[in-house]
Amino acid sequence: MLLKLVHVAQIVIAAYGAMQSQVAITKLLEYEDATKKLAKISSEAERQLQKTRTTQAAGAITILVSFAISVLLVTRGASCSFLVRYLSSPFMAGAVFAARTYIQDFWAGKNGKDVTANKVPLPQMKDYNEALERTQEAIKVLGWLTMGWIASSALAVIEGY
Repeated sequence: MLLKLVHVAQIVIAAYGAMQSQVAITKLLEYEDATKKLAKISSEAERQLQKTRTTQAAGAITILVSFAISVLLVTRGASCSFLVRYLSSPFMAGAVFAARTYIQDFWAGKNGKDVTANKVPLPQMKDYNEALERTQEAIKVLGWLTMGWIASSALAVIEGY
């Protein structure tokens, strides 16, 4: 029963993270055209644009997969194969942790500061600044999901499905 509660919590957390990620991506897309123009004349702007796209996509996809697997384990966990039941949690813990690290390395740097500490809020760019804040929330969500997958890995062994 406790294992199902952990998965339900993961569903709620992932739903919240999906909303944060969706808003961040939508706000960043508003600056896509201007960034593309700048990328034509600056290789650094092109690199930043590509990294922005890949990190945002990695976060969104990881959160959605986490949501889907949590739903699967809550609704059909007992009927899934042994490998799915017992290996999905440790696999997801590693995948979510890797995605969080990848995103944080670009958006917040290796010193662990918040996104907004390294990416300076810009005047007259309210939507970009909101995207930074939402990206920070998505990074936190990935941290919570990592902890949830670690907990469910341990509970799967202790409690079973």
